[in-house]
Amino acid sequence: MSTCKRTHEGAARHGPRTSRWWRRLAIAPACLTLLGLAMAEPASAAIRHGMTWRVQEQQGNYVHVGRDDISNAYQGDTTVDQMLPILCVLKDGRAAPGGISFDFNNGWVQGALQLTHPVTGSALTSQAQADGICANSLGAGWRMAEFHDGGGGWSYWGAGQLPTDTRFWVAINDQPANPWNSAGDPPPADPQDPNYNQQTVQTGAGWKLVQTAGKLDDTGATFNEQFYQVDGPAGLTASPLPQQLKDAIAADIAATPAGEAVSYSVSKTIADEVALSAMQGSPTQRLIDLSAQADAASAMASTNVSRMGILGCGDKDITKNKAFNWGSPINSNYNLGDANSGFTGNVTLSGTANVNANGEIQVTLKRTGIWFVCVPYGVKFRYARVNGTAQIDQGATVSGSITYANPKAWEWQIAKPFLFSINFMAGPIPVHIGFNLPITAGFDKKGITATVTGSVSYSGRRMVSGYFDYNCTSSGCSGNSSLDTTDLGTQPVTASVSGRFQPSLYAQVAFRGYLYSDGFAYAQVGIRPYIMGDLWGYYGNNCGDADGDGSFETVDALTFDLDWQLKVTGQADTFITREWRKDIYTSPRWHVQFWDLLGGAGSRAVTPMMVGPGTVPAGAGQTYTAKMRSCWPYADNVNFSVDWGDGSGAQAVSGPASTGVNASHTWASTGSPLLRLTASSDAHGRNLGKATPRTVTVNNAHVHLGMTWKLLGTNGSYSHVGSDAQTNAYQGDTNPATALPVLCLRQDGRAAPPGITFDAYNGWAKGEIRLTAPVQGLSLTSRAVADNLCASTFGAGFRMGEFHDGSGGWTWWAQGLVSGANRFWVAINDQPANPWN
Repeated sequence: MSTCKRTHEGAARHGPRTSRWWRRLAIAPACLTLLGLAMAEPASAAIRHGMTWRVQEQQGNYVHVGRDDISNAYQGDTTVDQMLPILCVLKDGRAAPGGISFDFNNGWVQGALQLTHPVTGSALTSQAQADGICANSLGAGWRMAEFHDGGGGWSYWGAGQLPTDTRFWVAINDQPANPWNSAGDPPPADPQDPNYNQQTVQTGAGWKLVQTAGKLDDTGATFNEQFYQVDGPAGLTASPLPQQLKDAIAADIAATPAGEAVSYSVSKTIADEVALSAMQGSPTQRLIDLSAQADAASAMASTNVSRMGILGCGDKDITKNKAFNWGSPINSNYNLGDANSGFTGNVTLSGTANVNANGEIQVTLKRTGIWFVCVPYGVKFRYARVNGTAQIDQGATVSGSITYANPKAWEWQIAKPFLFSINFMAGPIPVHIGFNLPITAGFDKKGITATVTGSVSYSGRRMVSGYFDYNCTSSGCSGNSSLDTTDLGTQPVTASVSGRFQPSLYAQVAFRGYLYSDGFAYAQVGIRPYIMGDLWGYYGNNCGDADGDGSFETVDALTFDLDWQLKVTGQADTFITREWRKDIYTSPRWHVQFWDLLGGAGSRAVTPMMVGPGTVPAGAGQTYTAKMRSCWPYADNVNFSVDWGDGSGAQAVSGPASTGVNASHTWASTGSPLLRLTASSDAHGRNLGKATPRTVTVNNAHVHLGMTWKLLGTNGSYSHVGSDAQTNAYQGDTNPATALPVLCLRQDGRAAPPGITFDAYNGWAKGEIRLTAPVQGLSLTSRAVADNLCASTFGAGFRMGEFHDGSGGWTWWAQGLVSGANRFWVAINDQPANPWN
């Protein structure tokens, strides 16, 4: 690089990352049953690489792109089997913005920067081909951005706003660091159709000229034909097609539903004859003869010249189908060595796949009227349909270390077996259609989620089998399926983490139908099972006081939870520029198993909490809240069992893990019963089996109970508070040792809101309410003390809310939204039902 003024310090070093361990936890083996992943041949150790950059800074409408520690400008840094966007540049000479400092290695690109959709690096076979993708995706003048576009290289600024969560391909013109010229091998070649061959002759912006050769299925005759392959309006404009054909294709594009990508394969022979006919002002004899071949093939004419009738010159839909069987073991080991992925390690994939299905493709023979001759000029892809049965035995082992969430979708192709093809004549035009079987694996965007550093190793197998029938066009898919899954085995799991790690790994076996090649037009349907692991580790003393002794316990945890899910996906592309991916069907998220990986007594952070007073009076009802500790990472409802320690039998309750559920009990006699709360399972299917004991003192001390209310409902910014079945307005209902918020009210005479009906026992309090932090009722020694608590917390004018503040009592409305998570203390001025009286 003659213009490079600095060395590539650390440009592409994939050395070990320095781990920051917050805590290492003891590792215990457990059995793990997994939804597995089916894969095939491993990628070559010497696979080619391409150079990548990323966004370094965004200032308003200007973006700074360049190298980082992963980038390698000499050999490339990212294997070409990865899918990344291309960085494209439009150099139009625009002036540099003010307020940004530029230099030789941090220059101004004098234009705009944008990204294409993700493209497999191996699809970039030359600078010209990559430039064509930019031009076709973004418009005339756009090309692939190059290392030196800003001056000296390394980084530069341009106009535009780019996502910060992805790397992208960037070219370099004086080093072998591009997908098309770096050292190493291309990805393993797909099995080729023995009866068809295609080579690119010339490439432009949104179009290319290809040479095809093959043997017809029905007659065995050979063909050798060149085609212009044109992608959408931009490709049509840039292509060298004669104007008559451009007009015909433009009319067809205009009639295409919005959002549907279209591409055309146009016979060069016919295009040349149309151009000659235009020059001489009448159709050539060869054009007439070629048109007659189409008429003879479709039995639409009785002469050698096809004249346009009253209805014009119509297109012809042609449908071809073929049954196929495919079965093979599929095994692979994939090294997840990309430091940018957030997960480094290995995925070992194994299994078998067996498919018995029928593949169907429909194409349209395009025809247009020129000088009253119905000219067949090309073909267009319509749809691919596949229906049949599949049985996929998929297994996987995942091992490695985690650092953070993967910011982008990450997929690699394992294999793409050739299934079948059909070569046939559509009038004078040879047509090649086929099916292959792309087998891929990967992580969705944010498919790896981790809050801290850790490691994990787990494995398992699962079989997916059933029936499917889907039809996919270039814009979407429709159909149905009936797929089942079977557990195939268990394997050990080991892990260490402090925090939470959620890897969601998928595999996919897809059925792809294409016209000429899947680089021109294809549609596919895929069967994609997911492994959804959730590794949680914790160590600390900030996770709650479960035994009620006033101190938070020091607890630890190491658990692994496993779910699986099945998706049916659709995907299509034209010209490798307009790929879309959609989920056609998504199953519920099914639970497989939950493991406690700590030995001995297991994970103490999984033990539940019983929140309530430690000293209670005999003969008075007491309310406790059963919930999980604050560090518990799941929100599903938990099934609890409460043993009150007096032989009365266990009480079953269920409620949210974090806010809990109330359970009440009355001890008939004094003593020190051992209360025991067990978290047995949760609504997701995790079997917890953890218990917390705590001793309660039951005495004969006379305790003044306090009256409590609860939130009954809301309407906009207004809350409805009042009594329920637990409330006792005559003697109180809650032990004053219980800590609950105080309901505070500031009555300022504000008008009642419209749309709410009031009465004597459902009145308007003419003010605003708020809740204090929880306080023991024992601290409320008088009404004045309670009122002062409200005023000191929320300001002058606030006092404790009272039973009759809405008029007749029992319930009332006020402005302000209060939490319904807990009951709260409310005063009553004419009954001995307060904590102080």
